[in-house]
Amino acid sequence: MQHVDVVSVGVDPLALWSPAVGAETTSLLARSLSDDAARAQVSKQSASILSRCRGPKDLTGANRTGLVVGYVQSGKTLSFTALMAMARDNGFPLVILLAGTKKNLHEQTAGRLAKDLEVERVGGLSPWYLLNNPVAGHETGHVANFIRDSLQGTVPEKFRRTTVITVMKNATRLTKLRELLTSMAQYGLTMDQVPVLVVDDEADQAGLNAAVAKDDETATYSAIVKLREALPRHSYVMYTATPQAPLLVNLADALSPDFVSVLKPGPGYTGGQYFFGDHKSSFLKMLSTTEVSTALDPGLVEPPDSLEKALATFLLVLAGKGGNSQVSMLVHPSHTQGLQDKYGQFVTTLLHAWRALLTTPGLDRQELVDAHFTPAYADLVKHASSPLPPIDDLLTEVPFWISATQVKVVNSGTSADGEIKWATAPAWVLVGGNKLDRGFTVEGLAVTYMPRSVGTGLADSIQQRARFFGYKQAYGDLCRAWLAPATADAFEHYVEHEQILRKELEEVSRQGIPLKKWTRQMLLDPRFKPCRRAVVDLPYLHGRIPGDTWVSVSRLGQLGTAGANNFALVQQMVLALKAPPVLDPRDTREGDRRNSTFQLDLPALLEHLLVDWEGHLDDRALVTQAVLLLRARLDEQPGLLASVTLMDGLKVRERSLRADDITVNNLQQGRSPKGPYQGDKEFFTPGVVSVQVHNVQVKGPDGRPVGPSVPGISLRVPASLAGGVLVQHGDGQ
Repeated sequence: MQHVDVVSVGVDPLALWSPAVGAETTSLLARSLSDDAARAQVSKQSASILSRCRGPKDLTGANRTGLVVGYVQSGKTLSFTALMAMARDNGFPLVILLAGTKKNLHEQTAGRLAKDLEVERVGGLSPWYLLNNPVAGHETGHVANFIRDSLQGTVPEKFRRTTVITVMKNATRLTKLRELLTSMAQYGLTMDQVPVLVVDDEADQAGLNAAVAKDDETATYSAIVKLREALPRHSYVMYTATPQAPLLVNLADALSPDFVSVLKPGPGYTGGQYFFGDHKSSFLKMLSTTEVSTALDPGLVEPPDSLEKALATFLLVLAGKGGNSQVSMLVHPSHTQGLQDKYGQFVTTLLHAWRALLTTPGLDRQELVDAHFTPAYADLVKHASSPLPPIDDLLTEVPFWISATQVKVVNSGTSADGEIKWATAPAWVLVGGNKLDRGFTVEGLAVTYMPRSVGTGLADSIQQRARFFGYKQAYGDLCRAWLAPATADAFEHYVEHEQILRKELEEVSRQGIPLKKWTRQMLLDPRFKPCRRAVVDLPYLHGRIPGDTWVSVSRLGQLGTAGANNFALVQQMVLALKAPPVLDPRDTREGDRRNSTFQLDLPALLEHLLVDWEGHLDDRALVTQAVLLLRARLDEQPGLLASVTLMDGLKVRERSLRADDITVNNLQQGRSPKGPYQGDKEFFTPGVVSVQVHNVQVKGPDGRPVGPSVPGISLRVPASLAGGVLVQHGDGQ
């Protein structure tokens, strides 16, 4: 191997080895970046990430899972391409890239990868062998031979070919790839001989298990797990700009990351802070409620006035800066194909009509200019960092720019799955919906028209619609976005959340804290605040602990040792009390089945009981959500208390299971129809976080006990402390 440099990444407790930087990494960065500092930064970041992965000569260590966090449109693709090049430089014979759930995105990523790695070279002797969505067959022998040659020390460097396989994230494609890899045994190559780097692009999408709430696995998640099982010597590196779900995915999950690395964007990056903080007044064009309603009306027969304003702005920006680089506009009206097609027609019709009007002097031309172009020009001039040509000069060229502009509708009803050939036109207007979301790069995007609502309200999904983020400092002052109020509000709030989360993750990465340990620290340590105001109580975030309502952790079937561990937590909490529990005077029953109660500081409840609670994934997600919420409330009100009631004094209660064989029926005992007991739900302290602990003996279908008794808990948060928290809630979102 002809290595040219070793990058020092400093003392890193999570580093397993020291990667070298060789010819492929150096040449890739030289082709991709003109700035020496930017090249050095990407090289150092790649070396740091790879050093935390399993090394190519590691025969004894465990497989690794890493999470790499960047900003939307900030250069994550170059980062993982550099990681692949560095893997090649250090002797990895096989690299796998999971990319895209849609054909157009996969092809876009695969095409860029081939170009950036310079897979095709003069003379045909390439260090790379690239396969897209392969199947077992005639390719199997080629791959086996290339890998075998790469592993043999006697093969000269120039004849070693690293195989790069790109595969879509769906079960069928992933299964076919696994079949190809396992079938190499017939060529004398088994995968336990092969060090492998696996990169998952947009890792928070599709790959996580979205069926965990049903105690099941999605087909894609299952296929990824089986693919990993077929790779005895690999590291799995997940890239995303929205890391919430991978960070909080159940710690026992196969995709739970061991480490996190945070990418710093290069110079000139314009993201959430730039557009929704520093330049909000110029960038954001808030649509009124009426304008949104009009724009989303399925019966719309004429283009909305707001679309015409956005289109006029786009044409002036194009005339002002076109020719030096591409300029694009994105029209994202809705997820529905019918409305997308309609807007495609609107844009095409407007451009045709305006070209004719602008080349024909008269009152109609003047009316168009006065209505749309003059206000748009005034707005651009007001905020432009450098002078724009006079409006008359721009309008003289606009008709010619219209002729040079391509309009393309991209949705499931079009044949636009293939790569858009950007270089065939200097200007583009793309109209579409979900296909133009996550992972899709719109070259030279300057103007966005997005009346679409927040939809399901998932913060990460909304953030991924920000195709207007990117390296646009040269023309960021000319960028504009027409957004629905709720969407704009979501973007603004996400900026605050993103800054807090990245700051904490940067510190975690710097200290080399394993993520499994950090998750617990995040729940308790006041230094870590990724869930403060930026996450709590935001209406567009999923998951909520309701106020003045009981929620139960009641999936108590099939717990195994978790039940005993949870009982130990209850005992630990009681032993930590300054005074023992007392009989609850509200319980007027006679005998030994009476509730006992005690009060303690809320931090003690979190630390001694809730933080380490074990159990079913959905129950753990609920408990984690509650802890995040209450930890955030403690930041604002440090003296909060909690009330705990030991139901029936922790005497055993028998409960049968529901049809799912996991959830107990009626964790809380109801009111006695002929007796004095008012029912469990009445035992709480108003205005205070209240917890009930139940000792439950699970009964099988035959009525016989199943295993030892286990504790369940019910939680009631007062309305003043209730709220939503961004947390992976058993749905992979």
